[in-house]
Amino acid sequence: MLIGIDSVYDDVVPALNRWRDTGAKIYIYSSGSVPAQKLLFGYSDKGDLLQYFSGYYDTAVGLKIESQSYRNIAKDIGKESDPSTILFVSDNVKETTAAQQAGFLVAVSDRPGNTPLTEEDRVRFPVVTSFAQIFEHEAFRA
Repeated sequence: MLIGIDSVYDDVVPALNRWRDTGAKIYIYSSGSVPAQKLLFGYSDKGDLLQYFSGYYDTAVGLKIESQSYRNIAKDIGKESDPSTILFVSDNVKETTAAQQAGFLVAVSDRPGNTPLTEEDRVRFPVVTSFAQIFEHEAFRA
């Protein structure tokens, strides 16, 4: 989850810079349309963030709670044979479950105002409260 109610979280741009500096490609998958995503990230309170993203996906690729949607994305970005190299971060455990079933690495973003996570969710998935934690989490170390 990159955006709160009306702003981009402060830890997002440093994380985007760090991923970009490592050569990682960053994609957005949202239930909002691709044009809406581009407006949101193009005119964010942190400035134009479009430079960070290699592509955008919406529900045209499939529902976010269906594992086939993530397989479709992996195929589209050339990672069909190795989806475990893709990290998907969401605040929705149904989405992370579907991505995990498709072979993705996943993390649950636990931000203020999100649906509370159950103890089972916290056991099943790596949980981060800041994107900075992704770089330090043992589940994502190479």
